Amino acid sequence: METGKMYSGFCVCKQEYIKEVNSTAYLMEHEYSGARLLYLCNDDDNKVFTIGFRTPPSDDTGVAHILEHSTLCGSRKYHLKEPFVELVKGSLNTFLNAMTYPDKTVYPVASRNDKDFRNLMDVYLDAVFYPLIYENPFTLKQEGWHYELENADSPLQYNGVVYNEMKGVYSSPDSYLEYYGKKMLFPDTTYRFESGGLPSAIPDLTLKDFLHFHKTYYSPENSYIYLYGDMNIEETLAFLDGYLKDFPRTGQVHSEISLQQPLPKTAEFDGTYPASEDAPTDGMTFHEVQIVAGDMRDQKTIMALRLLENVLLESESAPLRRALLDAGVAKDISGSISGSMLQNVFSIRASGSEPEKKDAFVKALYHNLQKISMEGIDKELLEAALNSAEFKLREADFGTYPKGLIYGLSVMDAWIYDIDPFSSLKYEDLLKELRDAVNTNYYETLIETNLLDNTHRVILTLAPEQGKEEREQAALAEKLAELQKSMDRAELEKYAGECAELHRRQAEADSEEALASIPLLERSDIKRETEKLKVEKEAVDGAVLLYQALPMNKITYLQWFFDMSGVSPELLPYCNLLSDVLGKMDTAEYSYADMSKYTDMYTGGIAFQMEAMSIDSDTNRYTVKFSMAAKCLTAKLPELFKILKAMTLHTCFADRNRLKELIGQIKTDWDNSFFAKGQSVAVVRLASYFSAKARVTEQDYYSYYQFIKNLADNFDKEADTVVRRMEELLPVFFAKTRYLLSYSCDEEEREYVRRMALDFAAELPESSVAGKECKPIAVPEKNEAIITPGKVQYVLAGGDYRKHGYKYHGSMLVLATMLRYEYLWTRIRVQGGAYGANAVFDRNGVMYFSTYRDPQLKSSLETFRALPDWLDRLELTDREMTKYVIGTMSGVDVPLTNSLKVSRAALHELLQVSDEERQQTRDEILDVTLADIKRLADMIRAVLADDYVCVVGGQQAIDENKEEFNRILKQ
Repeated sequence: METGKMYSGFCVCKQEYIKEVNSTAYLMEHEYSGARLLYLCNDDDNKVFTIGFRTPPSDDTGVAHILEHSTLCGSRKYHLKEPFVELVKGSLNTFLNAMTYPDKTVYPVASRNDKDFRNLMDVYLDAVFYPLIYENPFTLKQEGWHYELENADSPLQYNGVVYNEMKGVYSSPDSYLEYYGKKMLFPDTTYRFESGGLPSAIPDLTLKDFLHFHKTYYSPENSYIYLYGDMNIEETLAFLDGYLKDFPRTGQVHSEISLQQPLPKTAEFDGTYPASEDAPTDGMTFHEVQIVAGDMRDQKTIMALRLLENVLLESESAPLRRALLDAGVAKDISGSISGSMLQNVFSIRASGSEPEKKDAFVKALYHNLQKISMEGIDKELLEAALNSAEFKLREADFGTYPKGLIYGLSVMDAWIYDIDPFSSLKYEDLLKELRDAVNTNYYETLIETNLLDNTHRVILTLAPEQGKEEREQAALAEKLAELQKSMDRAELEKYAGECAELHRRQAEADSEEALASIPLLERSDIKRETEKLKVEKEAVDGAVLLYQALPMNKITYLQWFFDMSGVSPELLPYCNLLSDVLGKMDTAEYSYADMSKYTDMYTGGIAFQMEAMSIDSDTNRYTVKFSMAAKCLTAKLPELFKILKAMTLHTCFADRNRLKELIGQIKTDWDNSFFAKGQSVAVVRLASYFSAKARVTEQDYYSYYQFIKNLADNFDKEADTVVRRMEELLPVFFAKTRYLLSYSCDEEEREYVRRMALDFAAELPESSVAGKECKPIAVPEKNEAIITPGKVQYVLAGGDYRKHGYKYHGSMLVLATMLRYEYLWTRIRVQGGAYGANAVFDRNGVMYFSTYRDPQLKSSLETFRALPDWLDRLELTDREMTKYVIGTMSGVDVPLTNSLKVSRAALHELLQVSDEERQQTRDEILDVTLADIKRLADMIRAVLADDYVCVVGGQQAIDENKEEFNRILKQ
């Protein structure tokens, strides 16, 4: 395409090859509608489409968030209850979602299949421009809020998907700190409002305001369209023009985001967050200084501030973090810089503090910032931070997320403020400028101008308030009761009728005609053969080496799995503690601060994890492994192995003060994030009732938290034991034989990397536990509830299907897709108001059903228990079966990055899953029949009859259903 020429209504405004993303970028504008478009042309077959809109909220009702949900609930061409869900059921997408930010809403999709990609674009474009919200008022009631009223005499309640989602969000102190901070920092702009919706304000949203928001902001002239990958761009532009040509540019859309003028003086805010009635409050207060620093129009300053935040606060060598910890103002210190806003917020947080330490925290913070700016920043720290940032940018490894998606979201963060989108993708010149600035006073000046001499800041203190959640729930119940009293009988019957009609619509199936409107691939569109990793296996001195020749661009990935199966069960909590503190203690060669600095300087990261692995697909037979993953530029391998040798052979545990500090930080992190980890905690706790392997894994979850709390509270008494255990376990973790190494590097560097890895292993000790039989952990009490200060629940039920004589089969994966997006989706999310629900069938026999941010408890368990009967009655057309097969395959055929391929090769070897078994599973998915699915009803019925349940959630819901549990625990 040529600059200045027109293609299907789009004028190419400029084009440029951007080497950082290996793409030719085209910036275009649709002349008739005013829609902006950016296309990154390259040979990546994982194509991405995103349409975004500026959506600045003007209140806390969450209208932008609710609209994001609601546009995907039926449109002009796709007259279904939820086209989004129908797409997920039957698409080969590699990404499909929608997200609400503080000032924008984006709708991204990705797929490697051309036909599927076109289908996804069509459904999304029809959804955003022609949603059914104007003819269906029940969409707002379902996705936003409604009065839940069974009849005129039953108690009035609020319900709705976003309402309950945000109750979950506001179960975390983080959300309160962010909300109050933005309220104080941005009193005159859109950022003072909660775009996601404040639970107390969501019921203020009216249908009129809801529809007005869509009319105002969802037009092409307020849109930003992003395309990425290998596609026929002219055909794609013609397709887009088919939608855009119906919307003439009006010049009436005013969605610009305004700058907040600096505050004349520092603001302050003191508040509380919910804690359980009998929860400890000592060491549970947060202090945070938030500073508006830099805006998206100055990319260099933004990148420099991110580097500065990393240097000052992120690592074990961070000088500001160290100084504040030494000042004793809190158990942990952390930092962050908000993204996705016109003006960025630089935050310094003290966690695990006391209310009375606020002044000491603020004084120590500014004293040390002043000291650092005057004495200068360690140049090596700046170099290390730059090296780490550059490694991540060049590696461009985003796990299972398509890199084109991440590039597009990055572009949106600047583009919507009328900043050249090309600038968001370029980093080479910025890195050079920032590297050149290391030997100047640039960074010290940045501290002075942005952090010290800047009154645009707020000091927040958030203390725990015992019983606050219970009082707020009681106040809400009283408010609703008063509201109900103020309504006459006719009004109450009207709301009860609307609620009944909503439930009727939710339960009603879409017509065959409506379902047929959603484009669908055929099973024949999916390749029959499973994708195999090209792994070369080698046995060396009792170890197994797995090599893959991948295009690594001078990067090396290494992942070791050391066997430690014979470790005593009582040592497992100490094993998890060791994996948490390794690399953060002094060694014979390095102080812990230097270790952190040189890890950033020379590597792309080092990570440790202890994990149990099933043997022969049996959850009660397992091995225990300690994994160590590392990556670096191949040229830096000598430095990497020097660091690894120091960690593995010469870590010193004698510094009890340091150990106490790290244990305090681990506890504080668990205190702050327990509810956010609630589903993982519940999943592993549930599995521990019936799985020997899961009992090992569980030692790193709820049991580990209790272990850490005990150590933190009794450290002086336990210190000698902790040090002795750490010293005993270090040689157990790393052994010269009985390990597996999965690695990849450029082919010409293979022997060099192999030799260095073998030389490293030769210096490791002999292990006393490697290759030994695992020692079982006692079976715990089953059916527990864990009470948190949260406003919603995570509800689980499951068991071991192998115990009942069943074997893993591909039909289970298809059923999981059906349950996720039909049975559980309808009953748990749509009707119950939970944010999500899931079904999992693991190869090792573990099976469970779960809910996420769920206002219900008992009704969700009843939904699980009614599942076998639903399966008995299930009838599906061939088209519906094909849809579920295709949706299942999108989860099976996730594109793997190089790092994921290295990990996947190791897991296949350790779990003993052969290519033949994977092919068999694939064939079972592709050939599945309705009869195969229905046969699973008896299996589920048998497993659920074992009666294993676990719930993490709020006290009121758990107390009301205490008969479901044998034991009720506290966070």
